[in-house]
Amino acid sequence: MGRYVVEGLLGPGGVTETYLARLPEDAGGVAGQLFALKLLRRDRIPEGALAQVAARFVAAGRRLREFQRPGFGKVVDVSTDPSATFIVTEHVPGYDLARLLEMSLAEAEGRTGVDPDLAGLIGAEIARLLQVGHSARPSLPHLGLAPQNVLVTETGEVVLLDAGIAAAWRGYAEEAAERGWFVAPELRSAALGLAASNEREGVAADLYSLGALLYFLLAGQAPCRGAGAEPDGTCPTPPPELPGLSPKLNLALRSLLAPWPEQRPESAAALIERLSGGVDSVPKRQRLIALGLRKAEKEAREAAARGRESAGPAEIKVPLPADSLTAEALARAVPGLGRRRDRRRMRAAILFAALGTVAALVSLVLSVDWRFGIPGRERVGTREENGRSVVAGNAELGVGQSAPGAPTRKSILARLAGHLVVETVPPGATVWVDGVAKGTTFADILVGPGSHRVVLTLPGHHTFRDTVDTGPGAIIRRNLVPAPPLPRAHGFVRVECGTIGKYPILIDDEEVGLLCPSLRIPAAPGKHMVGIYLPAEKRVVSVAVTVEAGARPAMAKFNE
Repeated sequence: MGRYVVEGLLGPGGVTETYLARLPEDAGGVAGQLFALKLLRRDRIPEGALAQVAARFVAAGRRLREFQRPGFGKVVDVSTDPSATFIVTEHVPGYDLARLLEMSLAEAEGRTGVDPDLAGLIGAEIARLLQVGHSARPSLPHLGLAPQNVLVTETGEVVLLDAGIAAAWRGYAEEAAERGWFVAPELRSAALGLAASNEREGVAADLYSLGALLYFLLAGQAPCRGAGAEPDGTCPTPPPELPGLSPKLNLALRSLLAPWPEQRPESAAALIERLSGGVDSVPKRQRLIALGLRKAEKEAREAAARGRESAGPAEIKVPLPADSLTAEALARAVPGLGRRRDRRRMRAAILFAALGTVAALVSLVLSVDWRFGIPGRERVGTREENGRSVVAGNAELGVGQSAPGAPTRKSILARLAGHLVVETVPPGATVWVDGVAKGTTFADILVGPGSHRVVLTLPGHHTFRDTVDTGPGAIIRRNLVPAPPLPRAHGFVRVECGTIGKYPILIDDEEVGLLCPSLRIPAAPGKHMVGIYLPAEKRVVSVAVTVEAGARPAMAKFNE
């Protein structure tokens, strides 16, 4: 892509996609140096807004390239080529906040989030960096903070990625659902448009996002996600106080998550002392964050080694070390990259599930399967069903043929009684078992023996459905089928529902590759049936809408 060699997809999104990339040596590239290349998907932007969104995207990249401040991802290149418009950022090794939360949940049974002291220190550093951007001239609000673009390195440094970039398309194109949970309510208003209209609004929007990130770290989920949320996922009032926090930290959360901008703090600087617990030195905060990170890594690995079995069905995840790939690569590991780390993670998950017994180790050795990704080689006892290879007696599903251009690799996966292992290309798909969301791929889930309904959903891809027998253990490995690009049309449909990013949307019985809610789905003028698929009920709920030509979308609203 341009002069870069693309290694694989790191992060699928709505308007952008992020790839792991490098420069070839003959182009002056340093051997082994990695970059994150964020590509603007022009085919996902309404035609009338394309020129303006592309110009703003390029301008945001150039602004970041000029900014060059410690703690902000360093932009090294911006492409204005209409066929491949992208921003290239230097690789930053570390954990993003989503991965940090996963690691913390593995530390202790019953824990719901990150250690409050560690979360407060990280929040203080985010506040400090936001203040750096807000006090610059011209001001640089982030306007798109999410767990995936905040990194913590092994030295305790906090790094913000993509400052100002999300504002390029806001109001014109779809916000990725998982990022929309962290956006200030006022930025979701169509009347406000692409970004905050003045400096104060930019500060207030960033402070709401900071509060949402802190809540995510402490509670294990975005504020008001699910019960009590508005259709856009935001809270009509601040969420209730979280138990076990200091009064200062709870007060900070409530003020940051105030629904109205004028109710939030005046500046990010005012929050640093309150969040850090009085640690007033940046080097000292970073040392304490590094210590907290090492402690979390150590305890997570010890928990896996002890083979403690959590109560009830649960997803088993062991975090990857923060030593080589970008945070987005850690969160959405590209098949074929970091193979030894992938294998270490899988082995740890197997040991965790098997309680460290000799029988589990024997099962692991006997069930090593080197066939994945090697076309044409079959094992005794396989049969073809609906384009998938099914191994009789081993419940292995979903191998099939690799999608064109999809990475292939050898995998070590074990079939353990009562367990469901799910691996997808690309990773990050939500796994529904018997109508209940159990986590995202890669996933090792203890579901117990019996027949179970499995549904996989991922934005930009068709829904996968199957029934598996987990008595002997089951493995689903699947190349998810991409949904075709949305067609250009003279009308639009707006779909709202009571939850965020859960249910696939269908128009006239065809999946569109989006999860509810969605603000603007192109549709031809006329009558259409708009529906959402409910995995818990195995059915589609539909309503009839009439689309008229023009920018005003037809509304399809669901209570589910």
